[in-house]
Amino acid sequence: MNIQPRIFKSIHELADELPELTGRIAVGANVAPKGIAGFDGFIDTFIRLEQPSTMAELGPKIAAAAGIAASYPVHHNGDKFGGNGPLLASALHGLHDGKIDLTYIGAMGRDSILPIFKEALEAKTSRMYSLAEPAHSDCLEFDDGKVMLSDMRSCSEITWERLLATVGSDELDALLKDSDFIGAVNWGKLPHVGEIWKNFAARLGELGVEKKKLPFFMDLAEFEQRPREDLECLLADLPAITEQCHTILSLNLKEGWQMGAYFGGDYAGQKSPESVAELATFLKQRIQADRIVIHPNDGAVCASATGTVYLAGPVVKSPLISTGAGDNFGAGCLSGTLLGLDDLGMLLCGVCSSGYFVRTGQTPSFAQICSLIELWQSGELPERL
Repeated sequence: MNIQPRIFKSIHELADELPELTGRIAVGANVAPKGIAGFDGFIDTFIRLEQPSTMAELGPKIAAAAGIAASYPVHHNGDKFGGNGPLLASALHGLHDGKIDLTYIGAMGRDSILPIFKEALEAKTSRMYSLAEPAHSDCLEFDDGKVMLSDMRSCSEITWERLLATVGSDELDALLKDSDFIGAVNWGKLPHVGEIWKNFAARLGELGVEKKKLPFFMDLAEFEQRPREDLECLLADLPAITEQCHTILSLNLKEGWQMGAYFGGDYAGQKSPESVAELATFLKQRIQADRIVIHPNDGAVCASATGTVYLAGPVVKSPLISTGAGDNFGAGCLSGTLLGLDDLGMLLCGVCSSGYFVRTGQTPSFAQICSLIELWQSGELPERL
């Protein structure tokens, strides 16, 4: 891939492309896709640090208190349903304004689906299958990011065998055959989910589903704790998944650096649009996926067979909420793919979905994405919508 990357550092640099892109995004209101999302489930307890309010300030204070003690004031903001899969499912429902036939498979209760997940997802999904108890995370939120403290013991129960026993082989085949997409996230926390990804693609082929018809969105979600051999297995499985599906491998910037290091690339700490675009190109040359997406907090990049494109995002200085921003970005990318958008259009859907979410705490509809783009282009996009 020797094509020079296209780098858009401002929405104004998209002036020529925006009318067509916003027109195609607006059409998304009429699209009613059907698909499967999974496979995790968390209950998240949200804790907001008062002072210090940033990770950058807190880190040295904790280090200085090592061996002694430290205490900091916080706001406990309650429990919410969580996990990348449930948040992705909720975001997909919001983007399509409820016009979506969505099956969610994940960890929402061992013997029955817990009330917190029923309340959150029952009205947004057509079917829910639970494979295990949810994991639990304490989410420490800061102005410049978040720290997730997670008890993930139940994640090891998410297996191909458990999924087959819960959903049923015939029902699973019917769901796969009728699906327009698969949204598979949080590989990093689910030690056995790679078998599910691989077997889904294999069964699609066995069912005679046309190759490359179905987008398969994959987000690894903080995989640094996974052994190197697990990552090797995933990368070895990707060619077969990519042969059957249109694969989108999404990484945040830290994960992109880690993946680059796996292949011998030294990109850690490099945040400029040019370096992030170079990293995406580097990974595309080494990973058999159709689209490699990397999403820093201030933009996103996609590398594919047609080249590499970087788009700055509608950045907000003080997010109303940060947990779920990446899942809204992923939902935007997946939905943009379902609309048939090119790499630039897909990224525009992604960054606007997350940009709207961090300002409001809500997933935008396609119409609201178009309104955000109009405000963004005019220079009148506020911190809150």
